[in-house]
Amino acid sequence: MVRLPSGARYWTVLDEELAVVPAADSFLRQVRFGRDGAESTTRAYAGSIALFLRWCARTGQDWQAGIGQLGLFMTWLVHAGPAVSGIGAQPGAALLAGPGMRPARSARRVNAVLTAVRGMVVHAVAEGTVPGYLVRVLYEVADDRDLPEVARPEDGGTGWRMRARHRLHEPDTVVDRASDEDVVALLRGAARRGTGWSCC
Repeated sequence: MVRLPSGARYWTVLDEELAVVPAADSFLRQVRFGRDGAESTTRAYAGSIALFLRWCARTGQDWQAGIGQLGLFMTWLVHAGPAVSGIGAQPGAALLAGPGMRPARSARRVNAVLTAVRGMVVHAVAEGTVPGYLVRVLYEVADDRDLPEVARPEDGGTGWRMRARHRLHEPDTVVDRASDEDVVALLRGAARRGTGWSCC
């Protein structure tokens, strides 16, 4: 956590020598102060980016090269528990996963990590500190010529859309809704208490 003289705080990422990682720090400051994001958001993003940078270091590549290997990173996230992916993991800690092994992280958590990593990369490209082609590695970029006319801009200009290339499918969560009988009972109970509601 970084506390500024003004009292404002945000989270950042440090490397193995405890030096601030410039690309991560710049992005996290932008999230906190440029977008008025919550301190907790920078904490979550910092943890996600640290996982990515740790994976890059343990696979012997810099983070820009690691962007081209996000599929492998996703596999590592799913299967590498704290004993392998944590700060205190022993050198040479092996990732062993096989049939029947429970995932170390859910699809939702993996997608959240990828969101933070993509944000850092896009911010670095916008700042001009890394090459622009990295955005095309992360996103499928297409114009809107193939969309129906009603979905295109009214001014006739060309619009662009982006879709993340790397994403795990998140299963739909079943929402248990109240039955019709439960709703009627709730309304009758409220009417008896004199809340002014009426029930037919």
